[in-house]
Parts: sequence; structure tokens; C-alpha cells
Amino acid sequence: MPDLDPASGVRADARHNRRQLIIATREAIAARGLDVSALDIATAAGVGVGTLYRRFGTKEALLDYAVLGLYDELCDTARACLERPDPWDGMVEFVLELAGAHRDSRGLAEITAACERPPTPELAQRTLALQEAVTQLTDRAHAAGALRDDVTWPDVLLCSRAALDTDHCLGVDAGPDGWRRVVMVLLDGMRAPARTPLPGPPPQVRPA
Repeated sequence: MPDLDPASGVRADARHNRRQLIIATREAIAARGLDVSALDIATAAGVGVGTLYRRFGTKEALLDYAVLGLYDELCDTARACLERPDPWDGMVEFVLELAGAHRDSRGLAEITAACERPPTPELAQRTLALQEAVTQLTDRAHAAGALRDDVTWPDVLLCSRAALDTDHCLGVDAGPDGWRRVVMVLLDGMRAPARTPLPGPPPQVRPA
């Protein structure tokens, strides 16, 4: 007789396979991005491709589920940063966390850079939630006089992507923490008082 979860009626092996598929998907998109095959995910999870389709319907649905989990973690981080007593520290903490998440997951970096409309309503909702959180973090830093007046929340978001290409240049090796140094240099350039006016208009937000 199969081992059933008394609360949900779901077999224990089915729960295990689902969990393994999610873990394998997160690891696969972290290393290779969103262009990963269903076979590669299933093999890494130790199950057959048929199990993947039975559990999630399509590979795309599984990818969406894994990415939503990453977004949810970022939303949790943003909420925690908004509780920091020092507004500047809260904003810096979130930018460093987002920068680290971009470096840790190639798939996340790909999907946050996508200019087209998010593929699902759920992802669009989380995108708006993160934008709102960064807006609040920026507003708090402005109100505290810590952030220069001409820096907008889109500027702050884009700063997090500076960590993606900071490892090597002209024979220079940045080392494992080089990306943190680069992001902190950029963040310090955002601190008030401003010394040089920013060129051009601020980054624009594409409509959802």
C-alpha cells in the first residue's frame, strides 16, 4: 500500500519526486540559465521525464515555479530590509542581496533582464511587489538625507546588475569578493551630497 500523506492524500514518493524536480530545476537554471532541457532536469532529479510532466504538466510550468520561488525569497528579503532602523543600511543590504542573487543564478539574471512583459500573471505580480519595495527603500533613504536627490529607484535596481561582469579585465582578477567592492563603489556614488550632476534622464519603467 502506498505511503500517503494523511493531510493531503499525496503519496510520499510523489512528494519526494516533486521536491527533487524543484531542487534540480533551481540548480540547472542557476548554472545554465533558462535554456535547459526537460531531460537534463529529470536526470538531475533522478526521475524520468514522464514524472516531470505528470507533476508539472510542462517544462515551462516547472521553470516558472522555480523562478517564482526565487522572486518570493527576494520579496522576503526586501521586507526585512525595510525593517532595518537605518534606511541607508536597509537599501544597501537589499542591493547586495539582489546582486548576489543575480550572480548565483544565471536564470534569474536572464529573467530580470527581460524587457518584454513577464510571462505569467504571478511573475508580473511579484515584479511589481519588488519594484514597490525598492521604491520604499529608496524613499526612506531620500527622506533620511542619505541618498542623493537625483537617484531614482530604477537607478538603484540597475546598480544590482553591475555585479554580473566584474571578474576579470585586462589581466586583473577581481577575486571572489570583487563584485561586492564594485557594487559598494556604485552605492557610495549614490550617497548624498551629490558632487556631479547625473547625465541624461533617469531609467524608464516599462509598463506591465
